[in-house]
Amino acid sequence: MKFTTAAVKLSLCFTCLCLTISVHSDENLSPEQAQDLQKRGIILPFNQLLAIARQQHPGKLLDAELEYDDGFYEYEFKILDEQGIIWEIELNAQTGEITEVEEDD
Repeated sequence: MKFTTAAVKLSLCFTCLCLTISVHSDENLSPEQAQDLQKRGIILPFNQLLAIARQQHPGKLLDAELEYDDGFYEYEFKILDEQGIIWEIELNAQTGEITEVEEDD
């Protein structure tokens, strides 16, 4: 019985470690991961962050990516403005602070 309990605990620890590593990589996070982070209060709601980006450059949303990079979650929005310019706007997904704005190449 003790062996079974220890094996289950070890298995749970390994599973948690794998989940932590997959979420904290420099790759894009899935919509499901983003939704989970939002539900747990780790990042701000997507619509709130998009509204902040659109205050900087109003326009049509072309793409949005969430990644964990340099110790924080960051959204990158690509927005097409009325003049046909595509803007990349990066925001800290935890605070809503704009970290970078540039024209897309």
